[in-house]
Amino acid sequence: MNALAQLISVLAIFCWIISIQNKKKENIIVCQLSANTLYSIQYFLLNVYGAAFMNIISAIRSFVFYDNEKNKRKNSSYILAFFLVAILITGLLTFDGIISLIPIVITLAYTYSVWQNNLNITRYIFLISAFIWIFYNIKVGAHITVLGNILEIISGIISIIRFRGN
Repeated sequence: MNALAQLISVLAIFCWIISIQNKKKENIIVCQLSANTLYSIQYFLLNVYGAAFMNIISAIRSFVFYDNEKNKRKNSSYILAFFLVAILITGLLTFDGIISLIPIVITLAYTYSVWQNNLNITRYIFLISAFIWIFYNIKVGAHITVLGNILEIISGIISIIRFRGN
């Protein structure tokens, strides 16, 4: 199972890095939907249920935000509040020590970052979160994902430079 989890993480990393390099919010969200789905499978295989459920919520959030973006609807404050509360409740139900706070806090930050419209803020939050994920993924045995986090950091820096001023 662990080898399969590591293989799935490679696919998730690929989707996440592509998301960071996109210029259009709609494309970023679609790539994140794929990445979050794959990450949830990876964390389930590693028996890390808190992170798995955070990624499921993130995948659902990405679907809702994508549908709204595609149909030119604004993601309301109510939608943001719904996902923030869902994250907190799920985090409470899956709490497994101080380390389990990391995916909760990062998922809250990601949710805000894709809800608001400034893609530069989104990219900075992705970058900061990648640094924090490194520690978490080392602790839970998601070794390939740690390498992916390093690639996400590099990709995040490139995207910030590439899209500066946009």
